[in-house]
Amino acid sequence: MISYSSLSPLKTERLLLRKLERSDLDSAALIHGDPATNIYNPTGPRSRETTRTLLDAWAGAWECQHFGYWTVCPIDDPDQVLGFGGVMRKQIGDFSGLNMYFRFAAHTWGKGYATEMARAALHAAFVILQEDAVYGLVRPGNAASRRTLEKIGMQLWSDVDDVPGEAASLIYRITQDEYLHRKS
Repeated sequence: MISYSSLSPLKTERLLLRKLERSDLDSAALIHGDPATNIYNPTGPRSRETTRTLLDAWAGAWECQHFGYWTVCPIDDPDQVLGFGGVMRKQIGDFSGLNMYFRFAAHTWGKGYATEMARAALHAAFVILQEDAVYGLVRPGNAASRRTLEKIGMQLWSDVDDVPGEAASLIYRITQDEYLHRKS
């Protein structure tokens, strides 16, 4: 039996990963509305209202599935939001799968937070949730996100034409078997 209570809050060496709440809107609007964090986002920075809609969907995942993207904070300052991320079910091209997502405030980049959070998300996906695979959808030019996915063992698997008139997005994947064998 799955113990969903072990998915939030979850602690890593430096991070507190807690259930995303609708009350995280101010932090989410700052991060998702920042042009620097949206360089590779085909739709660009989000308005406060579109961020609210996004947060409602993400909070709804927690309510329906009992897991989803986390609000990521420093373990020693749980009121400071560094970013958002984790795994959640998402439509990816013509299939639905567990999607790895992360978006962090620009001032936090280069400190390994996304990698640390993503490793915790893989553990949650494969050890706690017993999922078969995790996918990561990324724009081809986003070298930093691609490196993060590769650091955690994900490999380029496929692509999907999801942005009209632009290069296909890349789909990275790691299976439960690959993850478990990589860990040993």
